[in-house]
Amino acid sequence: MNRRHLLTLTGTAGVAASGLGLVLYLRGMPREADTAPGAPLADPVQQALGQGRPAIVQFGANACAACREMKPVVEALQREHGTRFTVMNVDLIAQKHRGYLQRFRIQLMPTQVFFDAAGQETHRNLGTMTLAAILAHLEGRTEGLPA
Repeated sequence: MNRRHLLTLTGTAGVAASGLGLVLYLRGMPREADTAPGAPLADPVQQALGQGRPAIVQFGANACAACREMKPVVEALQREHGTRFTVMNVDLIAQKHRGYLQRFRIQLMPTQVFFDAAGQETHRNLGTMTLAAILAHLEGRTEGLPA
């Protein structure tokens, strides 16, 4: 699919295609080293998962329309439930050198990855989600939710 066709897609298909296009673009970028010579850089995702609370990490980019749509949802979750859950939003373009695409198997943006208190992945969602659905997954109330 060339760029012109990608830009003419609309609705959910267009958002999914543009998110996939950004992932493919990021995968083609040269990777920098995960650490600077002489001083290891702290990995913010690993630090977040080490807090001993259930967590959600959203992987996306500011250039992604669906990611921008999810930003207020993630911010509301952090504001209202940040003491119970670890909430993190990762801009994959800004963090391209960390290898998150490969480590967390990101295929589409946004992707929300849910973790238990021990840092083990429990669920993932590709695309947008409601605040209620995110809370249900974090609290383990997944009956009746779409898979």
